[in-house]
Amino acid sequence: MTETAQAQQQTPSVFGREWARLRADFWDLGMLSWIPVLLCGILWLIFSAGIARDLPIAVIDKDNSTLSRQLTRWLDASPGIQVHEQVQASDQALQLLRERTVFGYLVIPDDFEKQLLGGRQATVQWLYNAQFSSHAGALSRDVRTVTTTLSAGIEMTARAKQGMSTIQAAAQFEPVRTQLNSLYNENISYEAFLTLALMPSMLQIFIVIAVVTAIGRELRDGTVPLWLASAQGSWLRAVAAKLLFPLIAYSALALLYLLFFSLVRDWAVAGSLVGLLLSMLLLVLAYCGLALLLIAATLSLRLSLSGAAFITAPAFAFAGQAFPLMAMPPLARGWAEALPLTHYLQLQTKYWLAGAPWSYGLKEMLILAAFAIVCGALGLFFLSRRANAPAAWGRT
Repeated sequence: MTETAQAQQQTPSVFGREWARLRADFWDLGMLSWIPVLLCGILWLIFSAGIARDLPIAVIDKDNSTLSRQLTRWLDASPGIQVHEQVQASDQALQLLRERTVFGYLVIPDDFEKQLLGGRQATVQWLYNAQFSSHAGALSRDVRTVTTTLSAGIEMTARAKQGMSTIQAAAQFEPVRTQLNSLYNENISYEAFLTLALMPSMLQIFIVIAVVTAIGRELRDGTVPLWLASAQGSWLRAVAAKLLFPLIAYSALALLYLLFFSLVRDWAVAGSLVGLLLSMLLLVLAYCGLALLLIAATLSLRLSLSGAAFITAPAFAFAGQAFPLMAMPPLARGWAEALPLTHYLQLQTKYWLAGAPWSYGLKEMLILAAFAIVCGALGLFFLSRRANAPAAWGRT
């Protein structure tokens, strides 16, 4: 047997070498297993309540009448509101607002009952901390519901005293009625709205970091010749070994995430299950390709990790879930469209809760596939041309 053949026989396969590296490194293996599961679990726990309840407000009751006290009781009985404190003046309420003890306060005027019983309009003033849009939106909705209900009851009682039936009084009080029906997230649950979108947002961070770290360490430590030798000189095989385990691990985590919310949380996929599964696979492939291009372009573990943080960490803010894509300025919209996460979340929104057939997401699937193929091909090309030179090794 020749020395070359003996050396090849003693060199472990590139896949065995990568698996041995993962088993020997507790944190690298954790990046592909328990760490993302733990963080996703914490993320779900934060939003598991679904709907914000008992948000504190203050009330300034200048009237102190039967109707003003009834309004205060109804506010406190509303599921989303807790009347934390009744104060005497706006200065006290503003102090509570600045301390974030409450998120808004209602001012009931001193002629509240008199105006209502006299058949005139009474105005209550609702002031809230608009810095917290979620708090403000939920509280304003509930305050409006309570005041409207009280107003309607008073008006219908007055008309009933004039001899009108309840049906006639309701029709005259509200001749044009709006019937609101929420679709795809009937309870307006933050768990469905945010958790389903934030899980893939966290997953894409792990994918890029895992791939960049696996290849970047070979460059940093100068072990590229050993890595390439274990792949029998094939860059395609060498890169495939680096991508295989993240691809398997994060596809399994995406499937686990789907099973948890479908079976445990009872949010069955209303649309195309095949389309959603394919979208998840394409998301993982797209970010594997992006990570490969990132490390191949920089040949530096430090710069690649910085680039990964810059691209993936704020990606959710540009994904169109918190702020509409169509309302973004052109530059922000362009950056959003350049991120795979944006297109994946469009697919997830269509397939999971909206009940769309697979054909409705064909455009986004092709875009994700293009990310995976183009970024992956460019990354492989640059790596094979640049990474085998000693000048590329040893960078931090």
